[in-house]
Amino acid sequence: MKVVFRIIGSEEDLSDLDAVEENVHFCFRPSEKNVFDVVKSCPKLKRIQLPLSYQKTISNTTKIFLKMKNVKLIVGDIWGHRTDIDRFAEIDL
Repeated sequence: MKVVFRIIGSEEDLSDLDAVEENVHFCFRPSEKNVFDVVKSCPKLKRIQLPLSYQKTISNTTKIFLKMKNVKLIVGDIWGHRTDIDRFAEIDL
């Protein structure tokens, strides 16, 4: 199944999120505040994708918060994607 993800390449990209985003991919290690801000900005959010090394550092508090909001935390990498060309990427789940 192919799903379109909004790529978040830096903290500056957080201010450009649309409320209709359902899937996001963090290319940087997000703080708890970054994750909370994304969930607050995107009420329809279904999935957050992170590289494996970043997901290992997500706090239990953040994981519980995402579970309460029915947002799945999934592992995945996006290699070679340039956010200055396209802010979205189609990913196989």
